[in-house]
Amino acid sequence: MGVRITVQSLWPEMQASTFAYEFAQARIVIGRSRSADVQLPHTAVSATHASIRTEGVGYAIFDEGSTNGTRVNETRLVPGRPKLLRPNDVVDLGGYRLSIEVGVPVGQPTSARLTADFARKILAEQLSSADVVDLDARLGAIQRGEDEPVELLPIPTEPVRETPPPRGSRPSAPRASRPDSEAPSQARTRLGRGELAVYTLAALVVVTSVIAMALLMRS
Repeated sequence: MGVRITVQSLWPEMQASTFAYEFAQARIVIGRSRSADVQLPHTAVSATHASIRTEGVGYAIFDEGSTNGTRVNETRLVPGRPKLLRPNDVVDLGGYRLSIEVGVPVGQPTSARLTADFARKILAEQLSSADVVDLDARLGAIQRGEDEPVELLPIPTEPVRETPPPRGSRPSAPRASRPDSEAPSQARTRLGRGELAVYTLAALVVVTSVIAMALLMRS
């Protein structure tokens, strides 16, 4: 049982190819140098950037004091401190994304020749077509070059959580007021001049009738 590492470069503008490596050895070196088991051709990767080693019955990844650091599932590793690898862990280093599977059967381990061939293909995708002519020379210059400090992936911080508004709720729009608008109860109690005259006349008739009846009863 061993380790399968799938590498994809994040440097090309277009979608890059993926390259699969398989190893069953006790230590796997990931870096920019020609001696690395997984060669990543960019100066953002240190010569010996990280390593995967057997740890008990499993595997652990170590950052080897790299310039730009190593992140597992977006958490930065402390250099030299092992991080136990779990199935389908994602490792980011130097502008490359590595998907790592542990405890997989390995039929034919990746050879040094295939590793070098993968490095050339990865570099070819990162360069423009004009630079591919001198591919081997460019690869050699990168492998012998100095580390380039680059901020590749900000370490995530806990986001500030805001209380969301209730679903479907909106601020109520203010209603336009009109000078002649009144409450319905007030509108019903207002009387016109004609109606007022009728009620007054009726009241006089009633009063007159009451007085007349009172006089007849006395006589």
